Order: sequence, then C-alpha cells, then structure tokens
Amino acid sequence: MIAKPSLTPTVYRLSGDNATIAYDTTSVIGRASFDYKAGHTHVKRSGQEIRVVDSEFGKLVTITVNEGDAGDATLTLLLPKITVTQNEPRTTFDTKAIVMSLRRLGPIHQLYRVLNLHGTAEAIDF
Repeated sequence: MIAKPSLTPTVYRLSGDNATIAYDTTSVIGRASFDYKAGHTHVKRSGQEIRVVDSEFGKLVTITVNEGDAGDATLTLLLPKITVTQNEPRTTFDTKAIVMSLRRLGPIHQLYRVLNLHGTAEAIDF
C-alpha cells in the first residue's frame, strides 16, 4: 500500500453559538485572513493583524475585535493539530473560540465568553 502524504489545512470554516469564522492561513496574495461575524459584529483582519501562537492546546489564533474607551475585546480561536491527505483534503472538527473583553473599571478586568464551534478544515493550494 502506498502511503498518502499528509497535508496541513489552510482553510477553516466554522460556526456555532450564533457566530461564524472563516480563517485562511494564506491566500493568493500570500497573506492570512480572518473573518468573524456574531450578531451586529463583523470584523475582518489580515496579515499581521492576526496573531498565531503554537501551544500545547494547538494553534491559538487571535484577532482584536474592537478597541474603545470602555475596553478592548479579542477573539482567540483554538485550532487543534489536523492533518488531511491529497485523497481526502477536507475534514470536519469541533473546537472552541474565546471572546475576551477587557474592562478598565471595576475589580474584574477580563471577562470571557466561550463559543462552541463546528466546521471544516481543508488543504487548498493557493
């Protein structure tokens, strides 16, 4: 039997808890893009506006959702290690995203909301 080469997904599409996320690790212009929608919030980020950290949880992909006088908010998507093959370049998976709101007033400065997400990971060659 011939071993199938493993590929790392480049395109992630997720939804759940009234939110959708589209994250591409690269594009035809060579830059990552991140699109987040939840309620009246719609945020698009690209390139260096997307921060990626490798951790024991997997990749932590973070964007700034908004900045303001009342406080800042970020969204961190937890991406588990996923490999696909050329014959099956797409798979489904479940994960979480955490929305962190930073407040400057009061005793509690960070508030968290966890999003339960389901979606697809696909290896697409740009």
